[in-house]
Amino acid sequence: MSSAVGLAVAPLQQGGIPVADDPIILGFGAAYLLIVLLIGVWGWMRTDTTSDFLITGKSIGTWVLAMTAFSVIQSGFGFVGGPELVYEFGTTALWIFFTAPLGFLLTWVVLAKRLRLLADIRSVLTLADATYVRYESEWVRGLTGVAVALGVVAYLAVNLAALQFVMRAIFGIPVLWGLFGGALILLLYSMLGGMIAGVWTDFLQAITMIVGAGFVFAYAVSFGGGMETISRNLASADPNLISPFGAMGGATTAVLVGIAWWILFSVGAAGQPHLITKFYMSRNMTILKWGAPIAAISYAISSLIAFSAGLSMRAMVEAGERAETFSASEVGPVFVLDHTGSVVAGLILAALLAAIMSTSDSFLNIGAAAISRDVPRALGRPITDTTTELRVTQGALAGLTVLSTGVVYYSDALVGILGAISWGFFAAAFVPVVVFGLNWKGATKEGAIAALVVGIGFNVVYNVVPQAAAVTGTEWLNEAVMAIYPYPPEVPAEAISLLVTMAVFVFVSMATQRGQKLPADLHPLFER
Repeated sequence: MSSAVGLAVAPLQQGGIPVADDPIILGFGAAYLLIVLLIGVWGWMRTDTTSDFLITGKSIGTWVLAMTAFSVIQSGFGFVGGPELVYEFGTTALWIFFTAPLGFLLTWVVLAKRLRLLADIRSVLTLADATYVRYESEWVRGLTGVAVALGVVAYLAVNLAALQFVMRAIFGIPVLWGLFGGALILLLYSMLGGMIAGVWTDFLQAITMIVGAGFVFAYAVSFGGGMETISRNLASADPNLISPFGAMGGATTAVLVGIAWWILFSVGAAGQPHLITKFYMSRNMTILKWGAPIAAISYAISSLIAFSAGLSMRAMVEAGERAETFSASEVGPVFVLDHTGSVVAGLILAALLAAIMSTSDSFLNIGAAAISRDVPRALGRPITDTTTELRVTQGALAGLTVLSTGVVYYSDALVGILGAISWGFFAAAFVPVVVFGLNWKGATKEGAIAALVVGIGFNVVYNVVPQAAAVTGTEWLNEAVMAIYPYPPEVPAEAISLLVTMAVFVFVSMATQRGQKLPADLHPLFER
């Protein structure tokens, strides 16, 4: 997000999370962690090649594909960042959760068949492989790899920030130990299992989160005294909290934020590499048909956690029925621990632990592949031995994990804001290049290069630089950036970047179409 954050030299939040001293919750957490690690070992035993590690050898069926697609989008953002944003800004955040299901439908329509077909036509394992095949440009491949690696750091930070709270809630360890211990377990799990382990853990936790969301919704509405009482308490404190556009900024600003998030989380879904590369994994194209509604409905149900817990907790605080002994980032874990039964709390927290592990595994895999496979190939120095490439990919996981852990340690940005930043970074870089490129024969490599450069540059200037300025104490740098941002600081720069890069891509492609031909074997991609 384009707004600044303050200097922090400690983990993201220090903690008002109650510690679960219930053996049921502890048992759920320990059992789930053991299951996740066992799945990782099982995945390691089935991983012989880079194809196995990155795209499961094209072995995934409809339900598993749909569930893993929804769960990699929801994960730590949905349980920690979601309630946090709802608690902080009211109904503004619902423009994310009511919009994202539309994004699944759009993504399936414009990309599922094309990306799966591409995996048969050419040997593609990563998103950069796909963009190289489409544009026949090492520049496009290299810039795609760089954009993936940068976006992964922010996205992984979101999940590690959530992980430190969950580890604290379940096992009672300090937040700092939760961050570093969780990162270490994540690294071990990811290096073992690859994507095979990730998708099956995704499937397990997706089922658990859907069931748990129904229970949490019921508990939250009951805790708040029913939706009528919740709405009345919120309206008494601030009518904007339950207005159509929420309380993020003034009335006009909130409308702009709502529209921006609507664009970002519907259209932007098709630019998320951890989602769209799942289409490579499909066993065949016929099983793709029902994936979109399954993923969309599953996401909508799981979002009940963020919607109900965030509003209910804020309503009870405003009514004086609950002391605000926690930060906004802790609303989800605090509600589950304090206001649901032991079994539900154990189920939700354990499922979230698995969700964070499996989603982070997806990020680490695509980020490491960008470093070990995509960028070297773009530079003309590919690793030709598949076993060596696999080991280098696994080795790259460590660097990304350390870097993302550092982002969490030194940043005090809200988890939800970090999630929006990372989502927007990918959307701006890849919606034009991938969605337009695989649906429009007139797309050119020059258009792709221009869109990638503008998308990366825009997000670095308006998101990375303000975060870095906050950490280093160089507030003047953030002020200089905001001086050239034409919108209120609450309006996400990521959405503006998406619109700008789409316009740049179309304009440059139209100006450079002469003489460019689509490779003959790619023509089936454009058949309806």
